[in-house]
Amino acid sequence: MGRDSEKPRAEDRPTGGRTPADGGQNTHQLPPAAILEGLAFVSKVFWGPELGYCRAIHQEGGRAISRELALLSSAEAFSGTVAKIGAVVRSYQDGEALFQNLESEYVSLFISNRQGIAAPLYHSCYAGPEGPGRLAMLMGEPALEMKKRLASSGLALTEALNQPPDHLCIEIEYLYFMLREAWNGKVKELSAEGRRFARDWMLPWVRQFQNRVRAAEEAGFYTLVSVLLIDLLTIIGGKCSR
Repeated sequence: MGRDSEKPRAEDRPTGGRTPADGGQNTHQLPPAAILEGLAFVSKVFWGPELGYCRAIHQEGGRAISRELALLSSAEAFSGTVAKIGAVVRSYQDGEALFQNLESEYVSLFISNRQGIAAPLYHSCYAGPEGPGRLAMLMGEPALEMKKRLASSGLALTEALNQPPDHLCIEIEYLYFMLREAWNGKVKELSAEGRRFARDWMLPWVRQFQNRVRAAEEAGFYTLVSVLLIDLLTIIGGKCSR
């Protein structure tokens, strides 16, 4: 698991097109492949900006981002957020300017800030005895639990990654793995586990994370992507977010 989350493929769309949020009623009209597409995009963003990727999504005057999120942008529940993300991308002159601004914002929000990191990317920071609104230390109980989860699933973190197992993107990619395996019919019981993981494990702390990003960010890109993640987790978890 790491920075190179694979894009959802045609075979990632199970037959029947049912949405995991509605028990088959397809309330949100969101195919599983769109959910995987969204999770892959969010993971890519929160691993940190890359120049090549910024250039790619800024092509055609920023309209290339619509192809990156083609399935989500066609879904009514997500089209507004995707359009706003596209507007932020198009607000920069070129891919280089987009990269420079996103990198600066990323460092300030998630890596290093004299006033303190606004929104750490680690689950443990939101799960300590300090309570909501106050950050806990790294490598707490969520990190230990994620280490067990990954090991029991036969997954391993690359040594080059050098990140705790409760990093936001690692949790997203673990969820992606469970859903893809379930929807491809390989391990069907992972569908229920994926719901529980999204609803009970990720949503509580990701909501705190999103609130902190929203309070601290100027440009709005990471806030919008965190909103996208909240909506995806809510649908996966079986709740109606809208």
